Amino acid sequence: MTPIRCLASWRGGGRPRGFVVSLAIAFGLITGHTSHDQGTARADDALGVARGISVVLGLPQPSGPQQLVKWADANECLMYFQSGDEGEVAAVRAAAAEARLLGTRVFAEHGAAQAIHLADNLADTVRIAPALAEVVPREEVLRVLRPGGRALAGAQEWIKPQPEGVDAWSHPYHGPDNNPCSTDQLARAPFRTQFLAAPMFSPMPEVTVAAGGRIFKAFGHIAHKANQNEVLNTLVCINAYNGTVLWQRALRPGFMIHRNTMIATPDTLFLADDESCKLIDAASGDVRDEIVITRDQADGPVWKWMALVDGVLYALVGGQEVQVDTIRSDVRGIGHWPWGMWKGHEYADPRTNFGFGRTFLAIDPATKSVRWTYRNDEYIDSRGVCLAQGRLFFYVPEQFLGCLQTADGQVLWKNQDRDLLEAIGPNGSAQHYVTGYATQTYIKCDRERIFFAGPQRERLVVASAEDGHLLWQKDCGNLQLVLRDDGFYCAGPQQGAEDVGGKYTYDGQRLTSAPIRRACTRATGSIDSVFYRTTGGTVRVDVNSDRAEHIAPMRPPCQDGVIISDGLLFWGPWMCGCQLSLYGHIGLGPAGAPRAPAPEPQLQQYAEPTARLAPLQIDRGDWCAYQRDNLRSSYTSVHLPEAVRPAWSYRLPTPEWPTAPVLAGGLTFVADRSGAVRALDERGELRWTTLTGGPIYYAPAVADGRLFVGSADGRVYAMEAVTGKLLWTYRVAPEARWIPVYGKLISTWPVAGGVIVDRGVVYAAAGIAHYDGTYVVALDAVTGQPRWRNDTSGALSPTVNCGISLQGELQLRDDELR
Repeated sequence: MTPIRCLASWRGGGRPRGFVVSLAIAFGLITGHTSHDQGTARADDALGVARGISVVLGLPQPSGPQQLVKWADANECLMYFQSGDEGEVAAVRAAAAEARLLGTRVFAEHGAAQAIHLADNLADTVRIAPALAEVVPREEVLRVLRPGGRALAGAQEWIKPQPEGVDAWSHPYHGPDNNPCSTDQLARAPFRTQFLAAPMFSPMPEVTVAAGGRIFKAFGHIAHKANQNEVLNTLVCINAYNGTVLWQRALRPGFMIHRNTMIATPDTLFLADDESCKLIDAASGDVRDEIVITRDQADGPVWKWMALVDGVLYALVGGQEVQVDTIRSDVRGIGHWPWGMWKGHEYADPRTNFGFGRTFLAIDPATKSVRWTYRNDEYIDSRGVCLAQGRLFFYVPEQFLGCLQTADGQVLWKNQDRDLLEAIGPNGSAQHYVTGYATQTYIKCDRERIFFAGPQRERLVVASAEDGHLLWQKDCGNLQLVLRDDGFYCAGPQQGAEDVGGKYTYDGQRLTSAPIRRACTRATGSIDSVFYRTTGGTVRVDVNSDRAEHIAPMRPPCQDGVIISDGLLFWGPWMCGCQLSLYGHIGLGPAGAPRAPAPEPQLQQYAEPTARLAPLQIDRGDWCAYQRDNLRSSYTSVHLPEAVRPAWSYRLPTPEWPTAPVLAGGLTFVADRSGAVRALDERGELRWTTLTGGPIYYAPAVADGRLFVGSADGRVYAMEAVTGKLLWTYRVAPEARWIPVYGKLISTWPVAGGVIVDRGVVYAAAGIAHYDGTYVVALDAVTGQPRWRNDTSGALSPTVNCGISLQGELQLRDDELR
């Protein structure tokens, strides 16, 4: 429980009452469980999902709210309850608050059953009360269910089918050709936020693959800030549709993971290290089998590179490498981090370099039998290996470019032409925040060509896939390439060359320009977009118009870029504290067709505006708003003694963070992230509690006998200050669409920055990210009727799709709402 202590107050001469809030909080970003299955049930959960989002429509009978709370307490799901009966919603909120689950595990929303107030493809389960089984449209249930999710509607059971046209990000660079361009037909602009989730921060390095509705993230060995220590050397499996961490397991320390040795399939994750290739059950995280390379098969057991094509596993395996050291950090904060030539990243000796080996193998994963082996005298650099159309291309630095036939491992050709090797040149060190990572691959291919580009390269080089002869070259090789059917895109570089970014033909002719890439982040592509980092976050190049738009609140993670899989886009946690608004693991989905407005009105009035309010005597020194006033000035002329004994204390009956309190008319008002608003009298005794539908992040405001508060359910609430009686609510959010945000369910457009009350008008703003839309309103404080509404601040510049993303508290200064 969270204590609030209120110091002794001063009455004489209208001087302000001083106060201090003391709170104890514990916030876990990721759970310590090692294995959880999307299909593993806990007690009392007939639908069999232990983690994720569980929807309940209508009260279960006969025990009603208590049964729902019992379900929530029996597993680790976030439980979303919706009912058209406000009494049922109030009862569920009250029962969940009593069980200390409101706002953490249970979320209750008022709304007719015909329209579920959740984003598409979000819920793992839906449970419909028998009385509503014929009322809730099946298509609406299937809309909110994730693919593979289950619903019970009376005696009926529905399972959402897998959609057609989705693609997986099965290899670290999408596929074995290393071309980071998805063919997913569903992940199309415009986009809306699907979830914001943990992990919040990433150590270095980070590798991500995805398939079958799951995302697999391998976190490496170097933490630059203390907030990264939690996932050092950790593999995490995440629900791709709602961001839930399903399971996690430790990675083998000492192995540098930033390489092509992770492959995702719908049922198996292939994960290789310096011992073996583990076949990990995708649902549970358990190791089902291992493939170990023996001494007679290669000159060491270390997996350098691998690819999975048509059920055959291709691998480069070799000797022991430099063993990296796990580096923890005690540095607090989220600031920038130092670059350096960490152990092994100088690539000093091919015998011990990361990813250098001499033996290719083709392996049947089912039997673990080796189909063929190719051994080379010189060391092959796995950063220079890719596979496409039955041919495996590989590069021995400054020696030759080669090609194997994947059917039998026979050499198709080796090219040692001087002009080719001179064009490719020596490998650069490339361990710098501008140029990038020494460990990143620098080769990709299509049917006809092999491309050399990336942080180690001085030139962009294109060779023939038929025999390896040089086709053409271009100065400046620190380019991030995305290959498409109609040409390829170059992103970058930030420094050191002429403006070369844009779209090119495959014979090297530049067709369009594009914004300069910011620093090291790689480019990726979807069916209609190319994504990479710019100074202001993420740039999205629309491939149909070649117009550059901005997704400003977050940047692509350093070593992954934007991942596209299962119809969604993913920004992973990153390892530095750049100037950003959103952190963590972020999912975006296609906005789809506009939905019909929710049937309930935006304004709901619960009392006559002319009704007489209980009197509340405001003193000149009262603090009626967050940080005292609408300027947020936190100013007081009162001199507080060095030691003040508390006049009273009150322990909040919730595990959730409280807001700062406000004081008016002898009452102390405080809200919290469970959605509760409370009033305490001068003795510290609870006067009243009123529950809203979402977390409250900033303190209420008091004026003219009324208390106003903004909630993350997207609404402004007006209450009678003395009694807590609800007077009216107004939904600032344009529609009722809830999503998971850092372990809670809230509106896509929360009123999270508090409210301003000034001269009979309540001002509020709703939103998270500009691309979802930002909405600002002025409401009549007595009636709740809108005076004006601004719905354009999220799109101030339509040519680049850029605008205001809300962050922090509102303030009123110089007649400007800021």
